Amino acid sequence: MRSSSVLPVVVGVDGSESSMSAVRAAAAFASRYGLPLRVVHVFNWLPDSPRQADPQPGTTAHELLERAVAAASTVAPDLAVSTRLLEGAPGSTLLRQARTASLLAVGDGGLSGHVCLPTQAGAVHVAARASCSVLVARARHPFGGSVVVGVNGSPASEQALDFAFDTAARRGTDLLVVRAVPTADDPAGDRLPDLAELVAVREDKYRVPARARTVPGDPATILIAASQGASLLIVGARGQHAYGGLLGSVSQTVLHHSCAPLILVRGLIAPPPDRYAQSPVAAATG
Repeated sequence: MRSSSVLPVVVGVDGSESSMSAVRAAAAFASRYGLPLRVVHVFNWLPDSPRQADPQPGTTAHELLERAVAAASTVAPDLAVSTRLLEGAPGSTLLRQARTASLLAVGDGGLSGHVCLPTQAGAVHVAARASCSVLVARARHPFGGSVVVGVNGSPASEQALDFAFDTAARRGTDLLVVRAVPTADDPAGDRLPDLAELVAVREDKYRVPARARTVPGDPATILIAASQGASLLIVGARGQHAYGGLLGSVSQTVLHHSCAPLILVRGLIAPPPDRYAQSPVAAATG
């Protein structure tokens, strides 16, 4: 009965290279947290619906799911994987799946290759409206780089900071914490918590050393530059300042232009109760 409360990592696949990168990234996350992986493909019978990516013409939906499961097994051979073939609009269907997910992963749909911002793209729609944290994968998944997290003193960014420390601990990789320094005439600058203090308390908790960097300039520009060579970029879904969209202005920009896979944090991932003893924090404090 306990397993019924375990929320899986959910990944949407559409046959594109970026969605297969999302499968591999989602499988790695699920494995590290001891969670099951649910692979979802959504199709729409409507004749005017947008054509979904299909790098291999003639591939059936079931064959696509089989490819996705095989991709997941290359990352985590012992991972529990289930598949779902669902009919409907891809965006709204994935958003319903997100309601019972620990993390939702999708491909970027070529976002980073656009100069203009395609605000109606599927990845943008899902990332902006999902009820859980969202991983947006790029077509080419980098390996070996640092985990990078952007902070700005907001509650959302502090949650992203915890997420990043936990992720770095489970991946066994180094962590770079980046904060953009506001301009001298920005009153928010005096209210930002001390970065060294924010990092130090989490280094003790997660037993992960981190590099902290304070950089003057525009936050989105700084994070996009930091994403070059990173294995993962993590930010809070909303920032400090008022913004008309469902994402913060910085997260909206890095969603389109980050060189690395991106996680928009809306909550921490809770491993199953019987896996707690294996978590990095438990191992360090037990």
